[in-house]
Amino acid sequence: MNVSNIPRILKMQYDNTLVLACAGSGKTYGMCNDSRSLSVESTKKILMLSYTHKGIYSIKKEYAKQNNGVLDSNVVISTWFQFILKELIRPYQRSFLGEISQIRSIDFSSMFGVDYAKKNTTSYFLNRSNDVKANRASEFALLLNKLSHGAVLKRLEDTYACIYIDELQDLVGKDIELLELLFLSSIKIYCVGDYKQATLKTHNPRSDRKKGGMHVFSYLETCKDSHRINIIKNNTSKRFISDIANFANLLYPQDPIAGALEAEEPHIGVFQILQTDVHDYIQHIKPNILKYDVKTSTLGYPSLNFGVSKGMTLDRVLIFPNKPLTTFLQDPSNGLKAPDKYFVGVTRAKYSLAFVVDKFITNRYFMKHTINLDNKEVKVHKFMT
Repeated sequence: MNVSNIPRILKMQYDNTLVLACAGSGKTYGMCNDSRSLSVESTKKILMLSYTHKGIYSIKKEYAKQNNGVLDSNVVISTWFQFILKELIRPYQRSFLGEISQIRSIDFSSMFGVDYAKKNTTSYFLNRSNDVKANRASEFALLLNKLSHGAVLKRLEDTYACIYIDELQDLVGKDIELLELLFLSSIKIYCVGDYKQATLKTHNPRSDRKKGGMHVFSYLETCKDSHRINIIKNNTSKRFISDIANFANLLYPQDPIAGALEAEEPHIGVFQILQTDVHDYIQHIKPNILKYDVKTSTLGYPSLNFGVSKGMTLDRVLIFPNKPLTTFLQDPSNGLKAPDKYFVGVTRAKYSLAFVVDKFITNRYFMKHTINLDNKEVKVHKFMT
């Protein structure tokens, strides 16, 4: 038997999974549920990855919640860059440097700007302190696998039964080539993500721009047979009511989502609130306050940026819109040039979503309405579907 064929033969035992699902559909829950069942059956380790530390916290919290507060000893939960550094680069640095114990960390300081280092040289991959340049980390791992004649991948196959990757839309550039290598290995690969929430990226790529980020799902669709990927789509969210889902669909008309949450709360829907009524609204409704970025004024009220709120589920949200979002509210048919962060912001709330306005914006989506705030009748405009 040809040794080079072994990974492909072993691969027949596994099915790779790609879950493309909307906000609040239970992506993290499903990933942890699948990994728990596999961790009991397998003698190998289970690896769970996310780009951000917040994502790692969410995975640990959900896994423990499903497992009586326990993280199984054979389950490793790590960030994407920790995985690349500890599992792919450090053990095989000798293949490139000729010696060991030289590489310490990842250098994120040079992700933007121009790097004139000659390709595949030491300065191309490492800074002067021998830290791996973040923009080149995946590319360096791929080169080390080649120089070691596949030993990098073989070590992973010997160690892990399955690798779970959360927030797949954060991967870009050479990450995708690395991902394809994993798909073709004997390791079961289980990925989850939502292209509508592509607000972050692992690095600033120069190549493969149409394969990563929000494009990763459409690209993987083209190679689902060759890479043995079972693609699952879920556009039903258990997080929020239907009015919030319908409003979010105005931002992203493609692949409309549905809100499955049913509630009998006293204040439900999507609203416009006059700035003059904001104090009373905050005092009575007690919403979490969100904004696009630090440049957006919230009249001094504590708030979170849309990007920071990613992954959160909140009962009620009040948004202080910036100029693009205000323009969108005036005429949603014009759309938004970069709707991803806005989509994250409007899909956090379970029951109510409100926008602060100087004066009411009347169109075919928002109609006159009133709400009661501590026995005070307040005029608002409500989103009607």
